[in-house]
Amino acid sequence: MAKSKLRLDTRRKLKDGTYPVQIAVGYGTNLYLATGIFLPASDWDAATQRATGKSAKRINSVLDTLLTRVANRILELRENGRWNNLTSPQLREMLTDLDLDAPTVGVPTLGSLFETVIGTKAGSTATMYGQTLKKLVAYCDVYNVRFEAITKLWIDGFYASLTGLSVNSRGMHLRNLRNVINYALDENYTQNYPFRNYRIPAEETAMRVLPVEKMRTLRTLQLSAYDSEYRDIFLLTFYLIGINIIDLSRLTKDNIVDGRIEYRRAKTGKFYSIKIEAEAQEILDRYKGKAHLLRQFDEYHSYKDYAAHLNAALRKIGPIKMVGGKPQYHKNHLPVMVPLEPAVTTYWARYSWVTYAADLDIPKDTISEALGHVYGSKITGVYIKFSRDKIDAANRRVIDLVLGR
Repeated sequence: MAKSKLRLDTRRKLKDGTYPVQIAVGYGTNLYLATGIFLPASDWDAATQRATGKSAKRINSVLDTLLTRVANRILELRENGRWNNLTSPQLREMLTDLDLDAPTVGVPTLGSLFETVIGTKAGSTATMYGQTLKKLVAYCDVYNVRFEAITKLWIDGFYASLTGLSVNSRGMHLRNLRNVINYALDENYTQNYPFRNYRIPAEETAMRVLPVEKMRTLRTLQLSAYDSEYRDIFLLTFYLIGINIIDLSRLTKDNIVDGRIEYRRAKTGKFYSIKIEAEAQEILDRYKGKAHLLRQFDEYHSYKDYAAHLNAALRKIGPIKMVGGKPQYHKNHLPVMVPLEPAVTTYWARYSWVTYAADLDIPKDTISEALGHVYGSKITGVYIKFSRDKIDAANRRVIDLVLGR
């Protein structure tokens, strides 16, 4: 593992009869760096690696300086552990441009790596990362930003540029940025981690929970066939432990196995197996589909379109408005309803299930496992398979609470 040295490259003579003086890097490499100095063979002493002709003193001084700079850079890269992680083109770049803090050859920019990461995501997660990339494009020339240039001050500037967004929405964009930087670290694209000791601002999210009394009212309301359908689908998501609409839209009869709905969540890929309780089965039978488990998703081309209609309808559903003891009706003879919860969406089913379960003192680990979240030690989870019976029992208790049993 010889150290770097100077040499005269006599393999090819230039037109003026001179040869280039190079730095042979050594340390297990086959790299030769140009010095910008050219000499005839008669003006070079190979044994001492010194120029001997006219202006030899000035030339040797320049060569010594270049060799020292390269040696110092090599020492730096070896001491910080980066030497063995760099490719030959990257080593050449780092030894040639001593102002660089990190190589650029073969290293993606922030923008290009964001696109790579988005390609590994699916559904709403990919959409959120795409939104963050758009915010970054508006903030900077993201396709020319190197990871070494990202500092805490840079992150603060990006955060400040997210005007008009809530604290939690801004935080979401910072978390996406942090995840991409972590990806760059894992792939050895950078050693810079600007999020160390960086606190991402956040504010407590308002609980989107339908009080159990309102859930009971919703379940027993006398509604038109149109409104009943949307109410029933909302209740179905609740009976299935807050299943997401995208996952519900993808279910077919093949997802029913021994009285259970089994599927992998689109967002995380995690496997779920949920017992079909009688209340859920009744709704599944009522809206049985052909290509899909539910006919609604046979009729809609996009689950997002159906979700939009579903949420809009849910926000209008409620008891009939009474004036002077008399029910009020629209001109089309449909009853005028007082919205039970004007802000409700399908997500409320999931939050409500969690809240009811907690109120019933169901253990946190059971609730966490039911939702597909990681609880406790990941290593422990490898050796202990959680009992489905606990989740089934928890779901039955939550449903019974709503039924008033």
